[in-house]
Amino acid sequence: MARRPAKSSSRPAPARRTPAPGIRYTQALTDRAIAKIKDVGIYPDGAGLALHRLPGGTLSWRWRYRLNGKAGIFVLGTYPDMSLAKARAAREDAEEDVEAGRRPILRRREATIAAAEEKRGAEATLGALVEKWFATAAAEQGTWSESHRDKTRGRIDNHIKPTGLWTTPIALVRVADIATLLDRLYAKAPDTANKVRQILSGTFRYAAARGLVESDPVATTRLGSGMRRKRASRKNLPAVTDLAKIAAILRKIEMAQASWKVRGALRLMAFTAARPGRAVAARWSEFRLEGKDPTWTIPRELQKNKADERGDHVIPLAPEVARWLRTLPRDGEFVFPEPTNKRRHVTLEAPSKLLRTSLGLADVHTPHGFRSALSTLANQASHADGSRRFDRDDIEHVLDHEIQSETVRAYDRKRALPRLRVILEWWASTLSQAMETA
Repeated sequence: MARRPAKSSSRPAPARRTPAPGIRYTQALTDRAIAKIKDVGIYPDGAGLALHRLPGGTLSWRWRYRLNGKAGIFVLGTYPDMSLAKARAAREDAEEDVEAGRRPILRRREATIAAAEEKRGAEATLGALVEKWFATAAAEQGTWSESHRDKTRGRIDNHIKPTGLWTTPIALVRVADIATLLDRLYAKAPDTANKVRQILSGTFRYAAARGLVESDPVATTRLGSGMRRKRASRKNLPAVTDLAKIAAILRKIEMAQASWKVRGALRLMAFTAARPGRAVAARWSEFRLEGKDPTWTIPRELQKNKADERGDHVIPLAPEVARWLRTLPRDGEFVFPEPTNKRRHVTLEAPSKLLRTSLGLADVHTPHGFRSALSTLANQASHADGSRRFDRDDIEHVLDHEIQSETVRAYDRKRALPRLRVILEWWASTLSQAMETA
C-alpha cells in the first residue's frame, strides 16, 4: 500500500545562520507566523532584523549591522512586549544611527537618562521649588525680618500659587509664561511685580544649583517691555537673499545627513518665514491643516511682540506646506519632538548647527535668514508694469514686525489675512519652482 505523503508543517523552519546584513527577504515575518514559532532558532524578517527563539522560550528581537567595518548585534527588545511593527520601527531608528556613524545602543542610553530626568523633573514643580527656596532662604538669610518673611509668604500665596505655573514642572516653565504673569502684575502694581520677579529668580537659581534647570531665565528679563532685556546693539544676522542660492540651500538641507525633525524645522522656517524659535517649538494644536484655507496660529504671548491688541499671529499656509505637514508623523505635542524625549521639542541650536557646520554656511546664512530672504524678494517682486506686487505693510505683518506708524497700528489683520495668504502662497510656489531647477 502506498505510503501517505507526510503533512507539511506550517511552522516556520528556523534559520540556523543569518545571512549578511542588508539582504531584503521576500518572506518577512508575520504575527501569525511568530505565534507558531516553537523551536529554538533564528527567524529572519529582513534587512538584518531577526527574531531569536532562545532556549528558555524568550523571543528576542536582534538586528545585525556593520559600523566602521565591524559587525555588531543590537538587541531591540522582546516579543510580544515589542511588537513586529515596533521592532521594524526600532530597526529603522537604529539604521539612522549607524548611517550617522553612531552605535545604536547610545540612543537607548540617552532615552533611559532622559526618562529618569523627566521623572525627576515632573516631581520638581515650580511650586515645590518655590517652597524649598523660601524655606532655605528664610533659614539662611539672617537679615530676613519677620515682616519681610511674612510679606514674601504673602506674595507667593497671592500671586504665584493661584496660577497654573505652580503645578508645572520647573523645567517646562517658559520665559513667555513668566512674562505673562509679571507683565500682568506690573500693569497694576510695579513694585509687587518686581518682588515676585525676585522670588522667581531666586527659585530658578536654587533649581539650577541642583541640576533641575540649566539657568535662571528671569535674570535676563526686564519688567514692562515684553520682559526681555533689550540689547545695546545687535548686528544683522547673515542671510542669503538670492533666490537661486536659497533654493540650493534648501536642496542641501533635504539631502543632509540629519534627523528629519531638524530638516523639517528648517523647511517650516523657510516656507512660512516664521521666527526660528517658534518653528522648532511648533505644536500640532496650533495648526489647522484641513479645509480651504489652512493656517498656523501662534498665541500672541509666544511671539516677540506680546502686545495683546495685535491678537494671535496667524500664518496662512500654502497648499503644498499644508500637504507636507499632513504627511509628518504625530507623536506627541510637538511637531518636531526630541528623539529621546517627546515632551520636548528639538533645540534651536540643532537647525543652526546644521546650516553652520554640516552645510558650511557659518557667517553666510542662519535660520533667521529665511525671514530676510522673504522680506527682500517680496519687496522686490513687481507686476509687468513695474508696480509693486505686494504692499510693504502686508509684508511686515507676514513677518509680525513691530511698526511704529499710527496707521499701521490700526491695521485690521483679519481683513488683511487674504492678502497675507497671497504673499505666502507666492513665496512657497517661488521656492518650490526654484528648488526644482537648483
